[in-house]
Amino acid sequence: MTGKNNTGRTANVKRNIVYGLLQVIVSRVLPFIVRTILIYRFGVEYLGLNSLFTSVLSVLSLMELGFGTAVVYSMYKPVAEDDVPLICAYLKYYRRIYRIIGMVILAVGILLMPFLNHLIKDPSLPGGLNLYTCYLIFLGNTVVSYLLFGYMTSIPTAYQRRDILSRVDMGTSLLSCVLKSSLLLVSTNFYLYLLAMPLVTIIRNLITAYVVRKRYPELECRGEIREEQKEDLKKKVSGILVNKLTNVSRNSIDSLCISAFIGLAMTGKYNNYYFIMSSIVSASVMICNSMMASVGNCIATESRDKNYFDMRLFDFIYMAIAGWSTTCLLCLYQPFIYAWIGKDMLFGMPVVIGLCLYFYILITGAIRWVYHEGAGLWWECRYIMIGEAVANVVLNILLCKVMGVAGIILATVISVFTTNCILCPRLIFKEYFKNGKLHEYWIDHLGYTATMMVTAGASWIVCEKLLPMTMVMGREIGSCIFCLGGRVLVCSVMAVAVFWIIWHRSATYERAVGWTRKFLKV
Repeated sequence: MTGKNNTGRTANVKRNIVYGLLQVIVSRVLPFIVRTILIYRFGVEYLGLNSLFTSVLSVLSLMELGFGTAVVYSMYKPVAEDDVPLICAYLKYYRRIYRIIGMVILAVGILLMPFLNHLIKDPSLPGGLNLYTCYLIFLGNTVVSYLLFGYMTSIPTAYQRRDILSRVDMGTSLLSCVLKSSLLLVSTNFYLYLLAMPLVTIIRNLITAYVVRKRYPELECRGEIREEQKEDLKKKVSGILVNKLTNVSRNSIDSLCISAFIGLAMTGKYNNYYFIMSSIVSASVMICNSMMASVGNCIATESRDKNYFDMRLFDFIYMAIAGWSTTCLLCLYQPFIYAWIGKDMLFGMPVVIGLCLYFYILITGAIRWVYHEGAGLWWECRYIMIGEAVANVVLNILLCKVMGVAGIILATVISVFTTNCILCPRLIFKEYFKNGKLHEYWIDHLGYTATMMVTAGASWIVCEKLLPMTMVMGREIGSCIFCLGGRVLVCSVMAVAVFWIIWHRSATYERAVGWTRKFLKV
C-alpha cells in the first residue's frame, strides 16, 4: 500500500473523528438541555416513560438483524476497486430488506401492545397519559427510520465519509432541540413533544438522501447481487444479530428490569446516570466508527503483522484516553448530578463505582473490536455473544431482586468482563492475527488498568480534599463551575502525570507520540 493511500486513509479518519466529535457533542449537549427541561417541567416519571419505550423499541430494532453492518462490510472491496455496478446492486438489495424490516417491526410492535402494561410496576401513567398512544408514536418513529431512505447511510460509511452523516445529524439535532424545548416550555401537552420525534426523523432521512445522491450521483438502486453473495450476507447477518442481541441485553434490559421490578421513577433516576456515561461511550463509538472503513480497507490490503502492529499502537493511545475518561467520570458524577437535578436524584457511591467499572470494561476492547469487525468475525463469536446475553439477563433478574440498581450494574459488569476482556481477545488472535501474542495483549491491558486505578484513586482523593461536594450543594453557578472545572483539571493533570511516569520509557509510547504528531499534521 503506497504512502499516498495511507495518507488518504488517515485524512479520512481524521475528518470523520473531527466531525464525529462535533456531532457527539451536539447530539448530547442538546438532548441534555431537553432532558433538563423535561425533568423540571413534567417530572422524572415522564423521563422514565421515555427510557422504557426507547428500550422496548431497541429490542424491536433487532429485526434489522445487522443487515446494515453486513452490507457496508461487503461494500469495502467493491468500493476499493471502484466496482459501481456491484455497489448499486448491494444498495438495491439493502433497500428491499429495509422495507421488509420496517413493515415487520410495525406488525410485531402492534402485536406487543397488549403486553405493555406488564413492563411497568405501576401501570397508571403520570398526567393521565395513554400508554398505547405514547407507544404508537415511538413505534412510528422507529418504523419511518427504516422505510424512508434509511439504507442511504451505507454509502458514505462504505466510502469512509461518515463526516457527511455527522453534519446532517448536527443540523437535525439542533432542529430537534429547538422544537422539543419550545413545545415543552409553551405547552403542557406531552403528546406534542413526542410527535416531534418522528417529524425530525423524517426530515433527517430526507436531507441525508438528498446530500448522498448529490455527492454520489452514479450510485442508485439497480442490478442484482449473486446467490453466493446473498448467502455470504446471510451468514454475516446471523453473527451480527447475536452481537446486536448482546448489546440490547446490556442496555435496554437494564431499564426494562428496573421499570418492571422497581418502578418508572427509579428507571428515570438510573437513566440520568446512564445518559452521562453513554454520552462518553458515544464519543468512543464515534472514534471507532470513524476508523472502521479504513481498518476494513487495511485488512483487505495489508499483512496481518502490520495490522497487529497498528492495533497495538491505536490501543495504547485509546486506553490512555479511556483511563482519563474513567477518572473524570468517577470524580465528577456526584457533584454534576447534584448541581444538575438535586440531592434526591443521587445514588450512593457503590452505584457510581459500579458504573465507572461498567464504562471502563465496556470500552476497554473497543479498538480490538474495530479489527474484529474489520475481519468480519461476527459468526465466529456467536456463541460467546449468546453466552453473554443469557448470563446478563439471568443475572439482571436475580441480582436486581437482591441488590436493586447496584445488582443490575454488577450483572452487566460480570458478563461484559468475561466477554470483552477474556473470550473475544482469544477469538481474534485465534481466527485472524494467529501470531501467538495474546499474552502480550493481556499484559498491555493489565498495565492500562493499573494505570487507570492509580490515576482514578489519586484524583478522587485530591478532589475530595480540595474540591468537596459541599461546593455544589448551594447550586450557585460560580461555585458549581469552579468545583466541576477544578475536578476536570485535577483529573487531567493526574492522568498525564501518572501515564507519563509509568509508560514514557516504553517503545509503544514513542511510537504513539510519533504517530500522533503525524496524524495532527495530515
